[in-house]
Order: sequence, then structure tokens, then C-alpha cells
Amino acid sequence: MKALFVILIGLLAFQTGFAQSGNVEVIGDAELELLVDKKVSSVDTTDLWGYRIQIYFGSNRRDAQEKEQSFKARYPDLASEVYPDYFQPNWKVRVGNFYRKIDAQKLMMKLEREFGDVFLVRDIIELPAINQ
Repeated sequence: MKALFVILIGLLAFQTGFAQSGNVEVIGDAELELLVDKKVSSVDTTDLWGYRIQIYFGSNRRDAQEKEQSFKARYPDLASEVYPDYFQPNWKVRVGNFYRKIDAQKLMMKLEREFGDVFLVRDIIELPAINQ
């Protein structure tokens, strides 16, 4: 029994002598590190996906502005939630910041009667204000 104990202690001592230290060194290109840093810094974790209603899509800037002004006049409480956007060659006017689809659909049904062809789009929305 004493011999078995001595052999076991010897094996444990032998094994720890060849164990790894636990340090890992990664050798890489500096350009690769810059690209990784750039990608990490470009990731915006505050994006909130939700829904908006598109009330205009077309190439005429004047028509887009008229739709925007018409919406602001009819819905002054939502005037700050109008988002005109130009992506060559077209203008888009989107309204609202809805987290839930059902809420956006309620307003969309009203807007269909007033603005004609409107549709729901999934978009990055503004973060809601926190009331204190």
C-alpha cells in the first residue's frame, strides 16, 4: 500500500512538470487587428427594430414635401415622428415609431383613407422617451 502511494505521488509530480502554463499568445497582422477594431466600433447595440408607415414613395421632391406637411397638419401629435428620406432617385416619407406591429396597423388603417397607398415597413425606430 505504501508503494502504491509513492507511485501515485510520483506520477502526479511527473505530470505537473509537463503541464502547460495557460498563457496563449496570438501573433497576427496589425491590419487584421485594425479591421476587427473598426468592425467592433461600427456595431451599434442601441438599434431598436420596429415599424413605420410609409406614406409616400416617388421621385418628386415636391410631392414628398406635400405629403409630409399634410401629415403634420392632420396629426400634430406625431409631427416629430415624420422621417423623409432620399435614396437616389426616390423619396420616401415614413411616419411613426412603433415597437408593436398591431399599433402601427391601427394608424395605417386610418392613413389608408387619407393618403391612399400606404404600407407598413420594418425599420430602425427611435428609442422611446423615458418619463420620470
